[in-house]
Amino acid sequence: MKTKISGYQLFSITFLFQFGTTIIYAFEATVGRDAWIVTVLSFLIGIILIAMYLGIMQLNPGLTLVEWFPRQFGKWIGIPIALLYPCVFLLDAARIIGDLRDLVPATILPNTPPIVLILVFSALALYGLILGIENISRLGQILLPILLGLFFLELIFLLFSDIINWELLKPVLWKGWDPVFKTTILQGITQTYGESIALAMIWVMTDKKSKVWKATLFSTAFVFFLILLLDIYSITVFGDVLFQRLVYPFYSLSGMVNIQGFITNLNPFAVVTMISTAYFKLVIKMYAALTGIQFLLRLKKGRRLILPAILVIIILGMSLDNNVTEHISVVSFQVVTPYVWIPLYIGLPLLLFIVSLIRHKIKSAR
Repeated sequence: MKTKISGYQLFSITFLFQFGTTIIYAFEATVGRDAWIVTVLSFLIGIILIAMYLGIMQLNPGLTLVEWFPRQFGKWIGIPIALLYPCVFLLDAARIIGDLRDLVPATILPNTPPIVLILVFSALALYGLILGIENISRLGQILLPILLGLFFLELIFLLFSDIINWELLKPVLWKGWDPVFKTTILQGITQTYGESIALAMIWVMTDKKSKVWKATLFSTAFVFFLILLLDIYSITVFGDVLFQRLVYPFYSLSGMVNIQGFITNLNPFAVVTMISTAYFKLVIKMYAALTGIQFLLRLKKGRRLILPAILVIIILGMSLDNNVTEHISVVSFQVVTPYVWIPLYIGLPLLLFIVSLIRHKIKSAR
């Protein structure tokens, strides 16, 4: 596989991927004013998880995610395990379609049929996949400073809107550690950090392998910082109870901007940010899935898979659940996280890391 991505491009797509749908729902909001603690704990564990992924990459030089398992476990065990990852990436892509199906009509285009929005968005994803990961990386490189500018502009305007009450951060841990730990384990670690394993299909394309560690870890820390800022702003503006009840906290927060009645309601900026990052997450998930399938099934032309895969995620995205409540509580929390994400994003990689490390030490001792 040829090297095509620079360190900055990897940083850009990693940031956009990790920020992705994380800012749409703010899953840590379920614990109210202690959401910032969940964010901190999730980062501390999540950065270790991502470092483990990078460690596996280093122990299996030149190989992608779907090649790790056959290398360490043999083809009869490794290939079936490796095939699980493209499948779950397509499932995640379908869930992003479901996110957009609910988000856009509920925010800026209430009278537009969701299927129309999904078809347009899917067409853009199709175009991006046809162009390839190199062009997607270039787009991320251009788009990142624009989205960051909009994001910080909103935070600055909120700061000067005179609506922040720092007392709303108190009391800390008012319901104890149990809900904090539960949310951290079930949503905080897998969301954003665990999902980053999809990037292991791209790391081998970086021009200098030493940049992979730096770009990935720095991007992860930056994403954590921005999510922490969002949590603190949301808590100090909305308070504990309202923050828990908001479906789209970042969207609602941007609507609170009011500077002397002149600069008000930056909801469109928030929607642009959410849709843009969701697009990158969708395209990267699909690229990882299709590249993995192409390698494991030994297909010569992976482009033939793009259109069928797009049709599959549209059907799944429109049929997995009926509304945003079911999408979050049932599909995400009760099914996907405990039975899909935790085993594939934490359990199997941990086993693979241990096996890779042991075999590496045995080989080095010879």
